[in-house]
Amino acid sequence: MNQDLISLPAVPLRGLVAFPYTVLSFEVGRASSLAAAYAAAEGTGEIFLVTQKDAHLEEPEQKDLYEIGVVAKVRQVVRLQNQTARVLVEGQYRARLIGLEKGQESLEARILPVEQFLERGERSIAYMRLLLENCRNYASISGQIPTETLRVLQEIREPERLADTIAFNMLKELEEKQELLETLDVLERMEKVLSIAQREIQIAGIEYEISEKTKQQLEKLQKESYLREQIRTIQKSLGEDEEDAAELQRFREVIREMPLAEEEREKLLKEVSRLSRLSQQSPDYHVIKTYLEWIVSMPYGKYTEDILDLSHAQKVLDQEHYGMKKVKERILEYLSVLTLKKDMKGPILCFVGPPGVGKTSIARSVANALNRKFVRMSLGGMKDESEIRGHRRTYIGALPGRIASGIKQAGSMNPVFLLDEMDKLSSDYRGDPASAMLEVLDGETNHDFRDNYLDIGLDLSGVLFIATANDAQSIPAALYDRMEVIELSSYTPYEKEQIAKRHLIPKQIAQNGMDDKMLKIQPAALKRIVAEYTSESGIRALERQIAKICRKAAKRYLEETRQIVVGKKNLEDFLGKPHFLETNLPKRGDIGVAIGLAWTANGGVTLPIEVCAMEGSGELELTGQLGDVMKESAKTAITVVRAHAKQLGISGNFHKEKDLHIHVPEGAIPKDGPSAGITMTLAVASALLNRKVRGDVAMTGEVTLTGRVLAIGGLQEKVFAAVRAGLKNVIIPKDNMVDLEEIPQEVRSKVQFWPVKEIEKVFQLGLEEQR
Repeated sequence: MNQDLISLPAVPLRGLVAFPYTVLSFEVGRASSLAAAYAAAEGTGEIFLVTQKDAHLEEPEQKDLYEIGVVAKVRQVVRLQNQTARVLVEGQYRARLIGLEKGQESLEARILPVEQFLERGERSIAYMRLLLENCRNYASISGQIPTETLRVLQEIREPERLADTIAFNMLKELEEKQELLETLDVLERMEKVLSIAQREIQIAGIEYEISEKTKQQLEKLQKESYLREQIRTIQKSLGEDEEDAAELQRFREVIREMPLAEEEREKLLKEVSRLSRLSQQSPDYHVIKTYLEWIVSMPYGKYTEDILDLSHAQKVLDQEHYGMKKVKERILEYLSVLTLKKDMKGPILCFVGPPGVGKTSIARSVANALNRKFVRMSLGGMKDESEIRGHRRTYIGALPGRIASGIKQAGSMNPVFLLDEMDKLSSDYRGDPASAMLEVLDGETNHDFRDNYLDIGLDLSGVLFIATANDAQSIPAALYDRMEVIELSSYTPYEKEQIAKRHLIPKQIAQNGMDDKMLKIQPAALKRIVAEYTSESGIRALERQIAKICRKAAKRYLEETRQIVVGKKNLEDFLGKPHFLETNLPKRGDIGVAIGLAWTANGGVTLPIEVCAMEGSGELELTGQLGDVMKESAKTAITVVRAHAKQLGISGNFHKEKDLHIHVPEGAIPKDGPSAGITMTLAVASALLNRKVRGDVAMTGEVTLTGRVLAIGGLQEKVFAAVRAGLKNVIIPKDNMVDLEEIPQEVRSKVQFWPVKEIEKVFQLGLEEQR
């Protein structure tokens, strides 16, 4: 074959690979390809066909084409409509693309014919026989190779021609075809074709098996459907279809009476008509029927009548809950506005407070006061937004979301809807429920809330949503912005005693099958239960202790048959030894130990901070699972003490001569926040001075590098913690004095508050006098 460069019109192929010895028909539409086809047909008849790497390119360059193509003979060019033509070619031989130039109308390729390598012998004959056998097997299984093509293959005697012809007819993947076109060793090419052919036979066998199974199942379903239709016809002639007809009529009547938009009503009526045409054995029958059952059971247009009586509401709230002045006042304000403006949009209240302070039960009382239905939905751990919006009916087992389910459960469109544990929402790959809640809680859009399953508007504007949370900071910011947050503080000991007296004791006595004549708990015993057997913000532990007394009293009553009186002296017979008599606080002042106050989602707690100063080289050790903010507070405390070293009488080089170890006990519990700043500063100063910190003083406040004491949050809960621990004096930032008004008088009267603005005052108040 002549090895000089040849120049021929070129056509880049998209999604096709041409082979020698084969006939290929393809359509061309690009102007350059049309010109090349006509130029070849009118000239020598030869054309160069090469495959594009990216089929989407309209004007490929040489780098966009494969290196090996095929020189083919143009047999026919048929002009089609829309400036296209169909070209019929016959492959001649392989050629390498050396250069590509744009002529006046067509692409001109400079090519070099390539030589193939063939070692004739027994190996090539064996490959030919195997290829023919596999080709026959593939044709019998798939039916995709015509009989005429098989006859032609059997007459081929040249190994290279047989390999190319089989590759052209059997192979599916363009990359595999191009790889074989570029394989110049014929034996290697035959081996590759054989391997791919065996794989295609396996795939064709699997496809045939699947096709046969599908065909059999379809025939079975058609037969069953025919028989079931016959049974249905017989039942209808016997009058057994009347129940279905009555149900369909019920669906139509309810839908026509529902207050819906006309297009939504028409859509639902079409679903009823579709159901009437389906067999009961059809999979769609039960899907549509379940959907319509949900629709007609939704309380569209049904509202409970509000009792807009402030005195009645006040009475109900006071009967069921003691204290909670701020919450009750906000609910009465809502009732007042609702009385004056009937169509007002319901506010979205969020009760934030420690566990057990009555967030959920006050929401139930609001429903009772308004004469509305009550629905509770727990959001704790929810990760899938479909639980809010529901699943689309295309999914198997689809159901409405929990908002729509709650409305159905309430039986009215204006219930009190409690969204419990709002701060516990999560998210994962299934979506973000917090984002779905935005639509629910947005007063501007929730009049047309769309549940994915119901697929018709759901008016939530009349619903009074109440959310609860333990930690306001964990509520997603966008949701927090839509809600009115009302903080519920921990109960004081006096409030716990009143709640126990009015609610918990009568409730537990009744639940344990007793009455007032069988059991009496004296006030002194109740005070001791609150002080020594519980240490919590709420009343759940208190109720458990009362329940324990009732159970033991019931047993004693059956044994002694006389009234059981529980007093201060015999309380341990019922509850055992006190649980919270001893605290983790020092009984008297210690060196390097200061008592701080901290806020948690479960209420306020005392936080002793320990500092040990040792001879060393100025190293600092921090332990107790401290967060980043608290670690920074520790470093700030050391710097503040260094700045006041001369004033305190501490060596100015202590940061080089002393090693400091700061520890916050209960090391298994993570701790963070800036409000322990003055506590750490005082403890460091105490350790370095070797002077005791007063044991009856607790403190809270953030300190700056210049020694200023800044305001903190959660003061009320922190003061409650100090009272529970028996601490009489509390150092607070002066800027927090305005917050003392929120603290009940019975608590304030038990504590001496020392407001400070500078750290020097903390040193004066917190350190014991030197003797």
